[in-house]
Amino acid sequence: MKKLTKSIIAITVLGTLAYAVPTAQQKFKKADSNNDGVLSSSEFYNDQARKMDIKIKEGKALKGATTAPQFDMVDKNKDGKITFKEFDKFHTKRQKDMVDIKNKGGDYSQGNGKGAESFNRYDRNKDGCVDKNEFRKLYIDMKGNSSKGQGNGR
Repeated sequence: MKKLTKSIIAITVLGTLAYAVPTAQQKFKKADSNNDGVLSSSEFYNDQARKMDIKIKEGKALKGATTAPQFDMVDKNKDGKITFKEFDKFHTKRQKDMVDIKNKGGDYSQGNGKGAESFNRYDRNKDGCVDKNEFRKLYIDMKGNSSKGQGNGR
């Protein structure tokens, strides 16, 4: 009877977690605002901004804002669009890399790479977080970079 109870509890907990954590497919579909099966540069950056806006509204720190992937990092074949296959492959590798960093006792926000350079550039008051005003500057810069070569950038 104890084993059955433990099994039911385990299945319930795992089922709840599986439901609570969106799959890569669900994340991709949410970002694909025009439902054409691929992400354009504007859809990609709009989705990042949407997620950051949620964090701001919830009063959460914007950890990872400056180390968020850039469109060309995910668009491996450089065709100007991200397929689900590219999206899933990139994020699977990124999650594995983050777990590896954490398992080695590392800290995502510290380091010597490009992410740390970007973070330090936007963390103007050097408090270890990018606040709402600092994020606005980051967002404006990201939006400006994503609109290059796409008309007037609106």
